[in-house]
Amino acid sequence: MGFGTGLMKTLMFVFNGIVWILGLVLFVVGIVVLVEGKNWNDIIDNKTVPVSVMLIVVGLVIAIVGFLGCFGAMKQNGGMLLVYAIVLGIIIIVQCVAGILAFVFSDESEEIIESSFDEVISQYTGSADRTVDHAFNLIMEEFDCCGVSGPEDFKEKTNADKFNQESLPDSCCQEMTDQCGWDYWTKKENPQETAPEIYTEGCLTKTVDYVKSNMKIVGVICLAFMAVEFIQIIFAMCLRKGSKGLLA
Repeated sequence: MGFGTGLMKTLMFVFNGIVWILGLVLFVVGIVVLVEGKNWNDIIDNKTVPVSVMLIVVGLVIAIVGFLGCFGAMKQNGGMLLVYAIVLGIIIIVQCVAGILAFVFSDESEEIIESSFDEVISQYTGSADRTVDHAFNLIMEEFDCCGVSGPEDFKEKTNADKFNQESLPDSCCQEMTDQCGWDYWTKKENPQETAPEIYTEGCLTKTVDYVKSNMKIVGVICLAFMAVEFIQIIFAMCLRKGSKGLLA
């Protein structure tokens, strides 16, 4: 076995070994989401089953691809390397299509996020025990924002039977302390009361900006990963020339 062949086998074994482990992790996460999904239904709009199924299927496919590439290279089995190259080629095509669709529908991301946020705030209770409320509080803390379009959302878009509309979540306060947002609007309208300083910008704009800025990073990473996948196909075809397995 020459140096070039040995190097290709080593690189394929390492890369696909990592891919195999990643696939198994996604597969296990999918099963956990399927079993424990009821705890997260509020966050992803009661779609834990399709999300878990997607994770299981994607994880299984990735694990199979990693297995074919890893052990196909190690044993230099022609059949496994051929199937690996074909499946990896299909994955590259799917990634290209997904990238094009993501670019075409990128302008709709704001509408999707706004719709989700409006649904969250309409059911907002402020309870730390409610997962979706806790998640929205974390978003407001992370992005220094309040509400969807602004703090007025808690007065106008919340359900009065579930949330005190004269108050704001503590996450809206610039200096967050326990109950700092309680009766905010009452205090603001009363000259004798001192209302806390709050964040006035809504979370929609900041979240959309964050998503769009990270989409560029994700795009670069995906292109780099596709380049690695293409190189793996070339390696697989080169190794297959000197293979000793089925369809060699």
